[in-house]
Amino acid sequence: MENNFNTIDTNQNKKLPLFQKLILIITNPGKVFENLALHPDWLLPTILIIVLAIGSSFLVYDIQLEAQKERFLKNDKIPDDRKELIMERFDEAKDSPTRMVQPTIAIIVITFISFAAVAGIFLLIGNFMFGGKAKYIQLLAVYAWGYMVAIPETIVKIPMMLTKNSIHVYTSLAVLFDPAESETVLFKIANAVDLFSIWRIALWAIGLGVVYKFSKEKSNYIVIGLYVIYVFIYIGISSLFGGLIG
Repeated sequence: MENNFNTIDTNQNKKLPLFQKLILIITNPGKVFENLALHPDWLLPTILIIVLAIGSSFLVYDIQLEAQKERFLKNDKIPDDRKELIMERFDEAKDSPTRMVQPTIAIIVITFISFAAVAGIFLLIGNFMFGGKAKYIQLLAVYAWGYMVAIPETIVKIPMMLTKNSIHVYTSLAVLFDPAESETVLFKIANAVDLFSIWRIALWAIGLGVVYKFSKEKSNYIVIGLYVIYVFIYIGISSLFGGLIG
């Protein structure tokens, strides 16, 4: 017999306040997802993540810009004259008073699209491949709240970036490698085994288990399987574009 997650207590119909969910997603995530199954709150956490991403991007904008310049300069597939033009545009962007406009728009658009897409993938797999029953909005809430790991991740990584003056900070198995190997496949696989990524995966698995009433094993297989596929697609695209995606 499969060992199932706790089923939803239908007697607890009261929606949990946002602040309480922010605490419980760390201390008792199962309770949060039980509540989300009844009250699928996805917009507020999504907005919080967007605000956090925009604030983080502002703090490390110059560091990210220098890292992008370095990637372009190291790319042998780009002609030298083209590199010079790209560097000029980077310098113009750095001094522009509207330099945060484009990153802000990109963060907002990419966040909403990616959240919507992953929730759709969860629905496709859970409802059609594994015969579960869940609503799209429930899965959107599961994904958004699982992504709230971005808050502690940002608290840890942004100070590290500012201290090192580099975006290359790691909380993964990549710390065992020489940073000079960062473009190798093995390094990227090691970097995918990240403390905060594992935390996110665990939360998404709990969320799917609660919403679908799947076993722990089944939920873990689904989320880990999707993450592995994502990692290898990312590595493939990154290699295809000569490391420009980082």
